Amino acid sequence: MASNENTSNKAADNGKKLNVGNLPVDVTEKELRDHFKEFTVENVEIFHYLKYTLALLLFKDKDTATKALKAKEGTLFRNRRLRMHIEYIAIWNIKKNVFVYVVDDNTTEEDVYDKFKTKTEVTGVLVFHPLAYVSCNTQEQKEAAIKELNAEETTVYDLTGHDQNHHIEIWRAAKLFFRNLNRVSLINLPESWVSNQEELKKAVEGTGTLTEVKVINNSHGSVAQLFYEDEDTARNAAQTLNQQVFDGKRIHALHVTAALIPDYTSSVYLTGLEKATSEETIYSHFEQFGEIEFVSRRKCADEHAVICFKNSSAVEAALECKTLPVPKPDSEETEDKAIGVKRYNGPLIIDLKPSHVKKLLEDGEESKMRPPPLPLAKLWPIYVSNLPYTADKRDIRDYFSSVGGHIKFIFSPNIPAYKTSQTSMVMAALIYYARREQATDAIKAFNGKHFQNRCLHVFPGRKDTYFNPETSVRLVRLTIGVSEEKLFEKFRKFGFIECVVKRNRNTALIEFRDKEVCDKVLQLPDGEKPVRCGIEPLTAKVNRKIFKENDEKISLSMQEIIDKNPAVLENVQSNRFSGPPPLKRGRFNGPDPNFGNLGNRNDFNSMNSNNDFSNPQVIQDLLRLAFISGKNLGEGLASGNNNPFNNSSDSPLSSLNLANGFSGRNFGGGSNNGFGNNSGNRGNFGNNQNNFNNRNNAGNQNNRNNNGNNFGNNGNKFGNNSQNNQNQNRNNNNQNQNQNQNRQGGGNQNRRF
Repeated sequence: MASNENTSNKAADNGKKLNVGNLPVDVTEKELRDHFKEFTVENVEIFHYLKYTLALLLFKDKDTATKALKAKEGTLFRNRRLRMHIEYIAIWNIKKNVFVYVVDDNTTEEDVYDKFKTKTEVTGVLVFHPLAYVSCNTQEQKEAAIKELNAEETTVYDLTGHDQNHHIEIWRAAKLFFRNLNRVSLINLPESWVSNQEELKKAVEGTGTLTEVKVINNSHGSVAQLFYEDEDTARNAAQTLNQQVFDGKRIHALHVTAALIPDYTSSVYLTGLEKATSEETIYSHFEQFGEIEFVSRRKCADEHAVICFKNSSAVEAALECKTLPVPKPDSEETEDKAIGVKRYNGPLIIDLKPSHVKKLLEDGEESKMRPPPLPLAKLWPIYVSNLPYTADKRDIRDYFSSVGGHIKFIFSPNIPAYKTSQTSMVMAALIYYARREQATDAIKAFNGKHFQNRCLHVFPGRKDTYFNPETSVRLVRLTIGVSEEKLFEKFRKFGFIECVVKRNRNTALIEFRDKEVCDKVLQLPDGEKPVRCGIEPLTAKVNRKIFKENDEKISLSMQEIIDKNPAVLENVQSNRFSGPPPLKRGRFNGPDPNFGNLGNRNDFNSMNSNNDFSNPQVIQDLLRLAFISGKNLGEGLASGNNNPFNNSSDSPLSSLNLANGFSGRNFGGGSNNGFGNNSGNRGNFGNNQNNFNNRNNAGNQNNRNNNGNNFGNNGNKFGNNSQNNQNQNRNNNNQNQNQNQNRQGGGNQNRRF
């Protein structure tokens, strides 16, 4: 109940609260109300974590909170420069106009501001010891400042949003710690805890009363979050669990934050490790050089690790280490593995490329490829991106087989950066067809079409497709709320867009048709950009695909699926369109399967209704049917064949008997007209009446071989109609008397408009 109340209060207060940071530890509510006396403050909450203090100020409405932010942000409060933002926010990335500087425990944000304000235009400072983050006005100013400061031997560091330095977690802890004061994060989990939360709860049951347990799996490993009743219990639990060994794993237990921040005066990092080398193996070997605070391999790729000692004197001894004993494969013995040990004296962005990627880059393009599994090599794949992550594979198969073709296999890898690139998660997939022409038809039919409100990118599965650098731009520093569809709508006013791909949360690529449009977009000032972002030229070819079939990891993943279930390629259900295609194209294949869906995005086309006969595809289908039926009929009559359609491989009127002639009843505008408006003229062109329509003559009746369509303005239009009246054959006593006889016309009774 308390959780529901907190959620409802958060929703009600969203936009009306100000988060005020960089406050002195002894700040009072009265001081804050006095500082914001021009604005009515309804409530004040003050929070403390380590040496940091922030407050949440609730105003009567969003407009008042916004005015207070504009008026007070960056003002001095007891000689401290206030950091402020509107709650509630989510921190997904750090802007690229920020550099990092290492500070000591006594350095304040004002000290950092004063140090760098003469070097660049400083727009903000955030200190979370031992790191200070300095925001410049632009990315260009940041790059110039880094170059100048490093030339003066003032060491500052560039950053990325996600690397072994955990900058994202540090920013979240510094600005939003009040949300997680009762939380403990556990890193380096045993496998039993990941697969069974009951084992995890049992292991930590003596640390306090738990209100919630979560296990989060991502590309950097699993993290457990334990929520306790209060802050003190959580803090004590973290101290109890930290560096304890469970099932051979040394746990990192962190209160509030999930960032392992080392002391840069007493840390080293390792290179040349094998992927299978565990933190415990490293810990056991390096503890001979001094007492260890922690060892971390999280976010360090395959061949790196960070070691933080408790004493800086251990660093010099550790730097002399050249080898690490590792277990031999399939043996209990160990062997020495050559490694490198380097000083970790700042938030370096160490080379995070996995060792196998480095080797492949050194050896050339061919060596990083792996052929697809043999069963798939015989099939024909297409690559599809921007699929809804929630889409069921059966829905995907049904949609992509709607133009014909037998889909044998669908594979979608888990790529976290792409999956979470938009507000609604997306995925990319390889869809394998039985024949080449089926895959080719699918690319033509579905590229640029919409599936569950997502515009699809469909390319050949085995052919690289690149953005053209001359007509493409790169968008950087995007927000997660910007989808590919939104980017398309915002930028289409400048010119025709060939392709839009958002590769991750912050980066997207747009290719225009014309170079002039691309140049115009690159020159847009900030005030005229359709979305908040940086726009950069594309200097090299970039693949439109997020992954490729012959990437080693992709190929191995597909091989693993097939090995576990060899029948996966045989158990694909076929709908009425699937299966091998006919030897030649059918004369009439029904309407476009995408009829009613969104068309090409560059055509300003709204959703068509199901009965929109202005659709060119529907008109084309109608004309094709009329032409084929008339052509076959004329040829058959000329040859004297009683049923001219029997010799046709795609007979629309396979059971028609024209021995007694051909009648065109209801072929005009009146109820009984043949070709005129005379109500008495039945328009009989033979010795019986043939109503050109599909009818089931039910009951005791004389069937007139009515196999056709009412092309006039009467009530029967292109449908299967039941006629229960009694009809008489008026020509030379030739009567066809049948009960419940179904005559099929129009080529295929199942095909509808």
